[in-house]
Amino acid sequence: VPNPIDVSTDPAFLTLYGTGLRHRSSLSNVSVRIDGIEAGVEYVGAQCHYVGLDQINVRFRKSLAGRGEGNIELSVDGKAANPVQMQIK
Repeated sequence: VPNPIDVSTDPAFLTLYGTGLRHRSSLSNVSVRIDGIEAGVEYVGAQCHYVGLDQINVRFRKSLAGRGEGNIELSVDGKAANPVQMQIK
């Protein structure tokens, strides 16, 4: 059972981790949708502590507050990752 993420604080961020993300064509070709709402992608690139690990920093929109269960959908250069469920407080 996921712990709800409180998005009412300003700013509220979500950090996603993966590999190969630093090789994207541009930041504008990275999209994250949370419960169908476009989220602000602030950074995509190398994670500074582990070789080969990349991270994406996503800013939550306050309009997501109170949504409950929702999906995170990530797309990089037109290729979609598997969606992940989360709880939004």
